Amino acid sequence: EMKIFGGHKRAYIDKEYELISELKRGDYDAFDKLYNLYADSLYSFILKMTKSRSESEDILQETFLKVWYMREKISPDKSFKSFLFTISHNLIIDSFRIKLNNIDFEFFLQNDIEHPLENSMEESSEDFLKLLSLAKRKISDKQRAIFELKYEKGYSNVEIAEKLNLSEKTIRNQSSIIVNIIKNALALIILFIISR
Repeated sequence: EMKIFGGHKRAYIDKEYELISELKRGDYDAFDKLYNLYADSLYSFILKMTKSRSESEDILQETFLKVWYMREKISPDKSFKSFLFTISHNLIIDSFRIKLNNIDFEFFLQNDIEHPLENSMEESSEDFLKLLSLAKRKISDKQRAIFELKYEKGYSNVEIAEKLNLSEKTIRNQSSIIVNIIKNALALIILFIISR
């Protein structure tokens, strides 16, 4: 994004105001100029959040598509840049929620605790384990014992039942409950981080 100083800044603001006023009237040329002004910086912001080029391109296009559809509601007196970044930020969070809902979370915990969610979330295992530690605060001591034995140490339901003096059915039922609590806690923690 270009740096503008002194009187040039006023001219830039006036030009942007004019472009937004034209956009509100459905001028596609003004829309194209605003896209060229902001697309690069917006793309960099999205890429930093998503770590995915293809997803960033999709969110960038969807952001400007929303701008076009919402053009009559845009206020030329308010920051167009803030408006753009807010739309993108919301789209990133929506995309993140969809990803979390689509993850076979239990599969990752059982099969790949050292590299969890690597392809889907692109979190390093070290970062993930820190987040997991925070999420585990949401479960009881007994649930934490089940979780750690099953997902971190690889014990079977039968072995855990014997070790904790519980029925195998209880372990099965609790495992499902625990995974949902952990998954929801992780979602809230990560959404809080990226929403700051």
